[in-house]
Amino acid sequence: MAITPMIPGTGLVGWQVLQSTLTTQRTAFNSSSEIARDTDYFAEKIGSITSGEELVKDRRLLGVALSAFGLSDQVDSTYLIKRVLEEGTDDDTALANKLSDGRYVALANAFDFSEKVDYPFLKEGFSDDITAAYDTKVRADLDSLLAQPEYVNDPDAAAALEEQTLLVLETTKAYFEENITSVTSVDDFLADTDLVKVALGAFGAEKWINSPALLKQALVDGGEGPGALANVLGEKGLAAMSRAFGFDTEPSTVLQAEDFASDIIDSHQWQLFEEAVSNVNPAIGNALSFQRAAPGLAGLSSSNNTKWYSVLGDTMMRDVFQTALGLPAGFSQIDLDKQLEMLTEKAESRFGITEFADLEDSEVLNKVIHSYLLQSQVSQSAGTGSSQIALTLLSSINIQRF
Repeated sequence: MAITPMIPGTGLVGWQVLQSTLTTQRTAFNSSSEIARDTDYFAEKIGSITSGEELVKDRRLLGVALSAFGLSDQVDSTYLIKRVLEEGTDDDTALANKLSDGRYVALANAFDFSEKVDYPFLKEGFSDDITAAYDTKVRADLDSLLAQPEYVNDPDAAAALEEQTLLVLETTKAYFEENITSVTSVDDFLADTDLVKVALGAFGAEKWINSPALLKQALVDGGEGPGALANVLGEKGLAAMSRAFGFDTEPSTVLQAEDFASDIIDSHQWQLFEEAVSNVNPAIGNALSFQRAAPGLAGLSSSNNTKWYSVLGDTMMRDVFQTALGLPAGFSQIDLDKQLEMLTEKAESRFGITEFADLEDSEVLNKVIHSYLLQSQVSQSAGTGSSQIALTLLSSINIQRF
């Protein structure tokens, strides 16, 4: 059974205590036997799932997956979830796009069952290492050439050769960096002689430039094991190049990626903790959810209006903003465009939010959260005497300062 979060106090008092003990409380919460069993099972099994149908058939896996996106209450809606997963989001008519709920879109995007090949050369930093090695090789060859008598005795020719060589070098390196990530297969790679030239030069295997069939077989073999062609030939540079480019990489889905399970598990654990906090204090639970969700939404590449419309379509985020800004209870009943206008105007005048991206700033984010908690506390204390309300708020502010 999960541990109940400890929140001594309400409003800003409870919030400040929770924030100061958050890491410790979450660690204890996530270590509870029930949560640990489910997350261990998810980490072990999710990589073997190849379709939406397989996922919905395993209730334990499905439970963690849905929880990560705030959809725990849909664990029995297997037909709905299967369709969402299998149809994806590329087609405008896909079910996830029709449900007017971003959680289904996020779920479908995360659980992409299409197989792709994650070649090493597609990863960040790969081209930097290759072009650096190629740069070293070209400069060494240039130095050797300039040491020849014909250039030693002709400084002008030497200077012209050096200038031209280095100019071509920079152009070639830039071309490699810009185009290597567009390669989708070994044939695609070999068809671009400029890419091949840089790669072979970086690994000291230039002599294979005119042997495309042999080069292809060496790359496909991958350079591992005694039976790989490059190793049979005793060509260490070619073997190293074959290993580096990884054209023997097997296709896989994102579910098999190293960090996929841990990312889903982290979201699942956060969701459970936020729900547990809400069971103790709904306002603080909302504030905790907002603290995690708002910066994520703010960091998206979508337009400013699209982000604000997402707020209006999300019960938790709408409630936080509506309460923090003191908007009337009937706010949600007015025209949607008018809601957007009022929300953005008041958010700017009250919190200085000119773009939703401003919520990536923790200072701005905390202004919204503190206002929400104070307004919630005032609302909850409506039946209490004014002196008691004042004392409560003053104690909240004092706690906040420390």
